[in-house]
Amino acid sequence: MSEAIKRHTTETFGYRGNYGLELILDLKGCDLSNLSKERLTQFLIELCDRVRMNRHGDPLYWEDWSGVPHLHGISAVQFIETSNIVCHALPLLKAVYLNLFTCKEFDTEDARSFCKSYWGATSDTHTVITRA
Repeated sequence: MSEAIKRHTTETFGYRGNYGLELILDLKGCDLSNLSKERLTQFLIELCDRVRMNRHGDPLYWEDWSGVPHLHGISAVQFIETSNIVCHALPLLKAVYLNLFTCKEFDTEDARSFCKSYWGATSDTHTVITRA
């Protein structure tokens, strides 16, 4: 591949010339005592501001009251200019599961730290994937 093509690819595509970057984050020990659509909306607004992503519209929600207790909670999808954020908050498990996928570079550690702090998580596991 010529240098011009390599440079064009690096400058044209998202994260370091690849398609994008995805943060997969599992938060445990979260304080979900006041979980609501409003609190989840505020979280998504603040997260987007933090990672400098432009939101497209309001989040879409799914509330689960299926009768399966550990599934009860609120899930949201927030479309962003560069892809999406999906968040599942499950009070019985005191857990928040999040995927932030974008072709725009962002500080994954800062995003992880913010999410952990916002939900009062006592622990987390996370993976960062470069999408090729």
